[in-house]
Amino acid sequence: MKYEVKDEKNCKKVINVTAEEKEVKEAVDKVFEKYKNNARIDGFRKGKVPADVIKTQFKEAMKEDVLKEVVPETYRQVIKELNVQSVTYPDLQDVKFEGNNDEKVSYKIIIEVNPEFDIADYKNIKVQHKKLEAVKNEDIEREIKRLRQYRGKLKEAERDTVMDGDYVGVSFVGFVDNAAHPELATDNQIIQIGSKTFIDGMEEKIKGMKLGQEKDIDVIFPADYSNKKFVGKEAMFKVKVKNIKVLDLPELNDEFVKALGKYNTVDELKNAIKEALAKQAADDARDDAIHQLTKKLVETNKFEIPEGLVEQEIDNITHRYESYLAQQGLTIEKAGMNRDEIKKANRKQAEENIRLIYILRKIAEKENINIQDQDVENEIKRISQESNQDPESMIKQAKAKGDWDALKAKLKEDKVVEKLLEITK
Repeated sequence: MKYEVKDEKNCKKVINVTAEEKEVKEAVDKVFEKYKNNARIDGFRKGKVPADVIKTQFKEAMKEDVLKEVVPETYRQVIKELNVQSVTYPDLQDVKFEGNNDEKVSYKIIIEVNPEFDIADYKNIKVQHKKLEAVKNEDIEREIKRLRQYRGKLKEAERDTVMDGDYVGVSFVGFVDNAAHPELATDNQIIQIGSKTFIDGMEEKIKGMKLGQEKDIDVIFPADYSNKKFVGKEAMFKVKVKNIKVLDLPELNDEFVKALGKYNTVDELKNAIKEALAKQAADDARDDAIHQLTKKLVETNKFEIPEGLVEQEIDNITHRYESYLAQQGLTIEKAGMNRDEIKKANRKQAEENIRLIYILRKIAEKENINIQDQDVENEIKRISQESNQDPESMIKQAKAKGDWDALKAKLKEDKVVEKLLEITK
């Protein structure tokens, strides 16, 4: 067997393999023996069919079986001798016989391998850590208001004019380019005036309308509108106010707090909210620092990465986006997009994600950061506690499904990030 390795861009290797006459002959003899012992042809007993009859009758099938013998065996030898590990599924191409009498077999192995690179200095990366401010009383009051709104009940307003804060039931139909669109029509939509959750300008122009009044409202669809085919376009909505409701808020007292199920007094609730807001601010500051850190790591470390891994990551991002749309009752098509556009838009992010994985692995090697199996087990037990599941079953399931190694890699990445955050401080 002979082989020649050619390095190509994006961590790809093309290995041209030739199985020599001796190896092919051994495979031919093995295959012939199998056919000789099992061939059934009218007029001959099993195992007594003449060799020339077998070679004529089963010529093409035997050639296929010879390739099935030669290629896997020589492939294993090549990979073992080269000591390479493919990070995506290897691709075998141009498998064929060669020579006047098909005495040789040649083929190509195309594999993608991990990149080789020297990491840039990561110990002098500058990160602006956000200064944590004390939680203010108005922040606590805002959260309490949200809780009261969540427990509030809508009731008919004792007036016929829409005001700020009202929950207005409307019917409307939207026209774009002088044509009505079914996806811009509804007979029952509740809009909270002043919430800024609807199309820019719509809420403000509904304010002041009377119960039962109809009105034409002009808007321009924003850049982040969910249905991309309408983005930036002018539209006219024919709107009718069907009802006006206000939110009746429960009184803030100990009974209200007890009904929430966790606390007994208003003071307990306020303290809990204060702690939660402080933790959220700390988490946000940490996330911001991580974002700065990872961005600079990717910017300062440019190296080729396997295209196959990038494609896999693009598929992962697209799948997550589809899941997000499904939660909104939408599909990619209903949102006015197609998969090719989404994949193209997310290529850069996918490349950065894969590059960052390799960067963090390299730093883990340099800093001698490792994760033990006990660490993974402890993390699964922590997750099982939060999700109220049996830890032993989760551990077995993780090992069976291959989630164990993925979680181990994730824990290592987290540990590297923590180390980098310490360095930047």
